[in-house]
Parts: sequence; structure tokens; C-alpha cells
Amino acid sequence: MKKNIRTFILLMILLISGIQNTACAPQQKPPIRIAISAWAGVEPVELAAQLGYFEKHGVPVEIVRFSAYSDSIDALVDGKVDAGMHTLDDAIRYNSAGKDVRVVLLTDYSFGGDGLVARPGLESLDDLRGKKVGVEIGTVGHLSLLKILEISGLTTNDISIVSIPAWEIQQAMFDGKIDAGVTWEPYLTSTADEMGGKVLITSREYPEIIVTTMTFDAAVVADRPEDVQKIVAAYFDAVEYIKKNPQDAYLRMGQAEGISAAVFESHVSGIQYLDLAANAELFGKEGNGRAHTQAGVIAQFLLDQGVITSLPDISQLLAPAFVRELK
Repeated sequence: MKKNIRTFILLMILLISGIQNTACAPQQKPPIRIAISAWAGVEPVELAAQLGYFEKHGVPVEIVRFSAYSDSIDALVDGKVDAGMHTLDDAIRYNSAGKDVRVVLLTDYSFGGDGLVARPGLESLDDLRGKKVGVEIGTVGHLSLLKILEISGLTTNDISIVSIPAWEIQQAMFDGKIDAGVTWEPYLTSTADEMGGKVLITSREYPEIIVTTMTFDAAVVADRPEDVQKIVAAYFDAVEYIKKNPQDAYLRMGQAEGISAAVFESHVSGIQYLDLAANAELFGKEGNGRAHTQAGVIAQFLLDQGVITSLPDISQLLAPAFVRELK
């Protein structure tokens, strides 16, 4: 009888000890899920994962790749991921629609990867007078067209704008529906080559209009600010790796998109990666840098076009504290 009692007591001690150890053991946090789609400017986040930089900084991350960019936006809006690599105008768009988000860093801006292509016979921007120009109304491409017109001394009254998605510009020009159009690479160059036309201007002449970001669900930023900080640090580590080892970086990032290092490098030629120093400059020391100004311009444009119904609080949308912490 005494033996049974001792055995029972020993078992209870072991059971209680096990429960206490389980309770005291640190709970492993779920990985932060980041949505990404093919775009050279955002692939440093993939590179950071491949090189183990997230692990180095002690934060679990899962890269969730989407073949369609719009699906990556839906995933963030629907709460299926914690962050997304999206253009600033799209972040403004879904933030104004009710999705509370924070832009924690800027990945790149278009620097030649977007532009305006024209059919044969149109040799300068001035030749656009009286012509049909295709662009998707209410998008950052439309905003780019307004900037192009400003540069050329033209106004919207000098041309006829035809609303066409950027990826359909090429076919619309082949079909003779438009004389010129705003699009991006590879459509920009291939349209000019196949038609014998000409790229009249590229985003090299209007940089910082088309900016891509790393945008987080605001709840994640509030709940796990230390992990967000670690992700930002790991991201900029990857950007520095690109500077020091470009060919290996292009190979790795190209493989993630299913293309060669050479093709990926050609895509990189149309963008400008934004490192930590560039982010700090764009955000500004007092939250009044060019990024804030540009976000305000984009938001007002989207409001004027009826894409959003109210202006977002830019000072809340942009969250430069994570960049500043690393400076």
C-alpha cells in the first residue's frame, strides 16, 4: 500500500513539474507573413530570406509569393498576410478604403522602367498634340501622364486620353486604337521595337512618382514592433548585399522569379533601389521629407479622380520610426 502511495506521489510531482515547465517555456511566435509578387524592386525581401538575414536578426518570416500582384493586395486587405510589397498609391488606396496599414520602408522607385511609347511618326512629346494617348485612369500611370504633360508644356486639353490598362497598351497601339500610351517594361521597349515607334520619355525624367513600399497591417506593427524592426534591418542588409555582390544577388532574385540573372539585371536597370540612407532622406528627420509630400500629392490625385473618397492621414500612414532607429 505504501509503495503505491509513494508511486502516486512521485507521478503527481512529475506531472506538476511538467506542467510548470510547459507554462514557463517561451511560446514560439508565428512567422510574419509577407506577400510578394514579381518586381525587381521588392526582391531584396526574398534575398534576405535566402541569405538567412531574418534568422540572423531573430525574427521568423514566411515569404508568400503571388503570381498576380492584385492577389497580394487582396491577401493583405483580407488579413491573410501581415505585410505586402506594394506601390505607395495602392497603400493609400486600400488605407483610405478602411484597411489600417503602416508603410515602414520604401523599396525602390521607377527610374526608366515606366514611360510613354509612341507609334512611328511621333518623334517628340510635342507631336502628341491632338493624338489619342492610352493610360489607365485613376492610377499612378495616369499621374505620371500628367507629369509628362507638365514637362512637355502640354495639358490634358491638348490630347485625347483613352483609359486602357498598362498591360493592354501594346495591343491597343497595334490595333490602331491609340497613338501613344503609358506603360512599363518590358512592354515599353518591346512596343517601340515591334512597331518601329519610339519611347518619348521614361521615369528617369520624373523619378519618385512611382514608389514601392513594404506595408504592414497596423495591428501587427502595434503587437510586434520589435519583430517589424528586425525585418526592416534584415531588408536593408539584403540591399547592402546587392551592392557588394550584384551578380550573385541577381542570380538568386532572378531564380525566385523564374528568369536568368541577365534578364533580372535588365529589370534592375529600370529602377533605383532605396537603401537605408535614401529612406532616411526621403522620410525626413521630422517626418516632412519628400516621401510625405509625394504621398500627399498621390492622395490628392486619387481623391480628385474619385478613386478614394477621403484623404488619409499621411503622418499616420507613413511610419519612418523603424528607419530612424537604424540610423
